Amino acid sequence: MKKIDEHGSVDKMRRCLNILIIVLTVVAGTVSTQAAVSGSASDEQIVSNAELVASGTLFEIYQHGTRVDPAFLKIMERAYEQVQKVTGLTLDTATLGPKVHVYVSNALGVSHVWKGYQHPRDPKGFIFLNSRVYRGALSGNNATYIHELTHLFTWKYRSHTLREGIADYVALTILPGAAVGPNEGEAWSLSRIPSEVLECLGTVKPIPVWVTTDPLRRSAYYFASYRFAKYLVERENFATFMKLYASDDPESDIKTLYGISREEAVKAVFAPRF
Repeated sequence: MKKIDEHGSVDKMRRCLNILIIVLTVVAGTVSTQAAVSGSASDEQIVSNAELVASGTLFEIYQHGTRVDPAFLKIMERAYEQVQKVTGLTLDTATLGPKVHVYVSNALGVSHVWKGYQHPRDPKGFIFLNSRVYRGALSGNNATYIHELTHLFTWKYRSHTLREGIADYVALTILPGAAVGPNEGEAWSLSRIPSEVLECLGTVKPIPVWVTTDPLRRSAYYFASYRFAKYLVERENFATFMKLYASDDPESDIKTLYGISREEAVKAVFAPRF
């Protein structure tokens, strides 16, 4: 009869237990690190802690709390060429810097450019993309990265609705039917746009508080801004739109450039609403 080696069995069990403890420790550390990153982070924190993934002539791509495929550099480079082609604009590298820095982070809720709506006060060529937008860019069904890149090409603005509208217009011209910002496709019926949204279109009114606090009205605001900008570009051309975009008083200058008032333009776009 074969004698059982009790000591050998015990030693084997101890070794297995030690290995299990090590594995669990590593996993726990990884999870806690990811959780710390996934909470929320300021633009400055992301810039300070991000890792460089890829670098080219036009872009530097960084990852923060997530993994980014270096091939994303090519997607951004292609988008840069397409934005230039659609808009006829060149990037203000003297102000924004020689390269655009793109930070993909899982610590973001909303994708944005440096300082978000306050970007013109401290203009930098920095784009922050959340993980969902990044994955959508890889699969070709989310154009938010093009929207944010367009913001850099058009960083000087007076009317916020014209700013958001033209960024969506460029993004959806390049990737028709893609999701962009808070919307996917024809997110709204033209007859359902709230009146408080229509009152903002083509004006220099301050950004309403509800744009950042009310998801439903935020969605309507972005969709209406897109349709308004689309109408103006297609009524004349992109160059005429950019003259309005650069105006200190677009509510008055729309009459000079387009031959119609702001109110008439709004009614032309949203006729079912009236």
